[in-house]
Amino acid sequence: MAEAIKKTISNPVKEVVSKRRFVKVTPDKMRLAANLVKGKKLSLALSIAKFSNLAAAKPLALTLKNALAIAKDKDISEDSLSVLRVCVDEGPKLKRRRIVHQGKATAILKRMSHVTVVLTDKPNTKLKTKKIKE
Repeated sequence: MAEAIKKTISNPVKEVVSKRRFVKVTPDKMRLAANLVKGKKLSLALSIAKFSNLAAAKPLALTLKNALAIAKDKDISEDSLSVLRVCVDEGPKLKRRRIVHQGKATAILKRMSHVTVVLTDKPNTKLKTKKIKE
């Protein structure tokens, strides 16, 4: 039993957390981009974020690159990394006014988001694969 405990302790799963706060993209748009990269290998996730046409793809790519730099500092291999989790939380809102008819004003909310990316070196076994019928 002691040998089994030593085996689990000797090879722990390494996780890397990177956060980007006050991103001036709405959380809804950021979640669309985050869903594209969840569960993917890091190299694939970076290329998806780089070539995506979404407004939130650029800040998400910067967060992924930051997480990669943190992983390199911790001596984790880039090839083994995959995106475990991407959390998008709502940040503060800038409140502005827009003048409309008859001197009235309506509120304009400029939303911000906080992004948290968690990378892991553990292979993701929960991914579903689709079978193509021939």
